[in-house]
Amino acid sequence: MFVIRIKDLQVETILGVYDWEKKSKRPVIMNIEMHVTEGKAGKSDAIVDAVDYDKIEQSIMGLLDKASYNLIEKLVTDIGTLILSLDSRIAKVSVEADKPGALKKSRSVSIRAEFNR
Repeated sequence: MFVIRIKDLQVETILGVYDWEKKSKRPVIMNIEMHVTEGKAGKSDAIVDAVDYDKIEQSIMGLLDKASYNLIEKLVTDIGTLILSLDSRIAKVSVEADKPGALKKSRSVSIRAEFNR
């Protein structure tokens, strides 16, 4: 089994429950860990045998560019569901979304969830 990590992917989306949060996009930092059941790429060295993590990044960015969320929990759920739909070799995905500036005395708030096939 391979584990693919996308670290500190910064995207912008509408996120928050207050009116002022809904007026403009804000940064969200994503950390994603995908457990890939098939290790064929490690033997073949062929791109067709590998999970296309560029496609995954672009799909996440495309979704969040058009999306609007009240809760970060829903954002994390949508990302986890999206990733599992993109490649059947991904058995499990962990998604963490970090909302910088959400609290006055903290750097950020994050939510992490795991999704299984």
